[in-house]
Amino acid sequence: MRIGVFSDSHGDVSPAKRFYDRLTPLDCIFHLGDYAADGEKLAKLFACPVYAVRGNCDYRSDAPLELTVDLDGKRFLLLHGHQYYFSDALLYRGGEVHADMVLYGHTHMPDLSANGPRLLLNPGSLSRPRGGSADSCALIVTDGGDLHVRFVNADNAPGVR
Repeated sequence: MRIGVFSDSHGDVSPAKRFYDRLTPLDCIFHLGDYAADGEKLAKLFACPVYAVRGNCDYRSDAPLELTVDLDGKRFLLLHGHQYYFSDALLYRGGEVHADMVLYGHTHMPDLSANGPRLLLNPGSLSRPRGGSADSCALIVTDGGDLHVRFVNADNAPGVR
């Protein structure tokens, strides 16, 4: 299964069009807030379902603050992360819901780390990167029970698969 992970698009999904060939085909999309409604735009672009949560800038969104999604034998916890100040708190919340991976946004900086069996992933910002990073998203590939993650951004060589 191939999952596109986006966050902090803030109304601009145009960078995703540049990444299209490096992401497709996608089975679904996770949008981690700050313009959760952009998830629907991405779903149309990639022709797949979207799971979205709201962030601190989603003032009028009906999206949930967090969402647990079970796909391909793995449990994913989606949240924006603004209500947590440290990665330990995010990992703790992931443990409470028995998530294999905790996905969050808010910082606008890509990050991938592990704590025991649990992965913590921030895809960075699709349109407003910080900390010297480029516009980015992530690709999760589930393969026989394993999780593989790649960051996709303007600096990647073509053909990230």
